[in-house]
Amino acid sequence: MLARRSTAALGVVALLATAGDRSEAAAQEQAFSQDTLVLDLDTARRIALERSPRIHAARALLDGARGDRRQAGVYTYNPDFQLKMSSLIEPGDLGSFEGLLTQEFEWAGQWGLRKAAADHGILAAQGTALDVVRATVYQVDVSYFRAVVAERRLEVRRLGSELSGGFLEAVEIQAREGDASPMEVNLAQIEAGRARAAERSALRTTSLAKLELARVLGLEPGRPVTLDIQTTTSFREQSFDLDSLVAVAIALRPDLKAAEAEVARANAGRRLVSRQAIPNLRVSAVAERGDLSQDVNWGLRFGLLLPLWNRNQGLADLGRAEESRAEAEREALELLVRTEVASSLETYLSAREELDVFEAQVLNPARSNRGLLQTAYMAGRMDLPTALILQSQLLEAELEYWNAWLAERTALSALRAAVGDVPIELAPEL
Repeated sequence: MLARRSTAALGVVALLATAGDRSEAAAQEQAFSQDTLVLDLDTARRIALERSPRIHAARALLDGARGDRRQAGVYTYNPDFQLKMSSLIEPGDLGSFEGLLTQEFEWAGQWGLRKAAADHGILAAQGTALDVVRATVYQVDVSYFRAVVAERRLEVRRLGSELSGGFLEAVEIQAREGDASPMEVNLAQIEAGRARAAERSALRTTSLAKLELARVLGLEPGRPVTLDIQTTTSFREQSFDLDSLVAVAIALRPDLKAAEAEVARANAGRRLVSRQAIPNLRVSAVAERGDLSQDVNWGLRFGLLLPLWNRNQGLADLGRAEESRAEAEREALELLVRTEVASSLETYLSAREELDVFEAQVLNPARSNRGLLQTAYMAGRMDLPTALILQSQLLEAELEYWNAWLAERTALSALRAAVGDVPIELAPEL
């Protein structure tokens, strides 16, 4: 019986030996395909930032803010020229006339406040644009890592299908030789069917994950993509002190900078409204000649509006309310940033510990025991149900490892996003 089991095991051992080689060859063939796009994480980020409609919208918003600043730098009031004549113009004689060249002057600093408000508007738009970059990079990271894990889980399911098929082949040989019961054959067939169904499910999940990644990157659906894992280690080389990370987030988060700029812009707007209640000075240069005189009289005329009725009372109330709203939103955002950093750090540290356990105590023993399991069954040291149960547990251990890997990667990406670590070198010009 031992000899027969050893003979039946040849196909299973061959599967174990060649599964990795076939997988590697297929990956190389796909990588060298003319239409295949090879993506590491930085490349995926760069493609998304170049194609993202939200980035284009943010750039347009920033261009609008710069246009607003340019307009604010232009003096608001143009000179006004008026000419009044009391008779028709005769050749060589204008008759009596009165000409006025009037210029209105802001003298309470309104022009400077308008420019200051527009400057803060540019800073707010820049912060908003960089926050779009931050959010886009996080979305790319999550989609990329999910696609990577979907591929790795598919490889595990394919291996499980091959191993289960090997068990089925061995049991069928044993049954023909009278060393396996019909129940054992049925059990092996059930397990092989379950493994093939799980492989199909994993293939579907991988296809959907790659479609989602293509959508995030702005690529056409169905384009072949090969993923090249790029490990990010910049955070792991630092100490994870909550207070330090919060301080960095307060200094770096672009959405918080945008909120601070909105507060400054609202403050400048409120001050501008109060200054606009001060009437502008109107200065006119006057040239006039009467009917009985051939001489032209020159003079100056000064004008000043008296703010008896309209002193911008409602606009002043609106300006104060807008400043209060902007300050309250900034405070709420700062509290949110602090909470995001704390929760992201807690999630990452927990996920990192879980992954460390899998790497140190689970993954390598599970991979080693897969081969030992086949050998033990063929040597007659365990029955088929036990072997199939143990095989399922070993494969599930590797699947759980990739779940832990995904949790650690996405948690690290969330921590980077919470701290405000924006890869400016990959961002489009803003």
